[in-house]
Amino acid sequence: MLNGVKEFLYLQRQKLGWFIQVSVWIDKLGKVKEKLWDFRIWVSKKIWYGRNPDETLAKRFKLFLIVGISLIASGKFLSLAGFPIPNIEPIIPLLVIMGAFSLYMGRSEKWGKIRKYAGIIAIVSVFLIDLIFWGFHKIYLFTWPGFVMVMLIARKKDLSFFDRFSDIAVEATVTAAAAIILFDIFTAFGFWLLWRPLTIATLYGVYLAQIPFTLYHLGSLIFVPPVVGFGKMASKVKLRAPVATKAGEKVRQRR
Repeated sequence: MLNGVKEFLYLQRQKLGWFIQVSVWIDKLGKVKEKLWDFRIWVSKKIWYGRNPDETLAKRFKLFLIVGISLIASGKFLSLAGFPIPNIEPIIPLLVIMGAFSLYMGRSEKWGKIRKYAGIIAIVSVFLIDLIFWGFHKIYLFTWPGFVMVMLIARKKDLSFFDRFSDIAVEATVTAAAAIILFDIFTAFGFWLLWRPLTIATLYGVYLAQIPFTLYHLGSLIFVPPVVGFGKMASKVKLRAPVATKAGEKVRQRR
């Protein structure tokens, strides 16, 4: 009988110990969640929200600019590696978007200059990646000026993220499509000049062979809507606006 009681108490202590251990882990998990939530709030305040609408908008567009330049640089690695599909890359669509849309950078002169030369910064990053990791190739004499041509085409546009998403997404997509086609025409011409007999027949042959690659390249337009959507989301800043009321009623504010 005594042995049975001891065994019962031993089992109860084991169960209690397991329960305490689980409670400790739950408590630790709760603290980790609290820290992650605090970190999320801290990051939001640092890069997504400002002290006023003006500062908030400037912060968000600065983030958009940094992300855009980073994606162009990383996109060069992907395109040269042939991933996920050869000729599908974010470089030209992002150059078009960064050049075509006006981005408010606040009153900072430094960020104003970065905004002004963002396309050049992105193209220089592409140049450096080409030279450092792959060395110089003759075709770069046409691809690099081709990227500059894309940037100049984009600057002819004056789009705003404050317009309707459907309108700006369509216009940005059409502009990017035109830029891709002109880029491919220009680089194919360069290929003909560098490596083919300089005859009209071989030029026709080069352009005919270029058609499938250009069709693949137009697949790069898949990057336009999500990037435009990100910019549109960044532009949505809440503003306090007074609402007219009848005399004697309490004044309300709509956000």
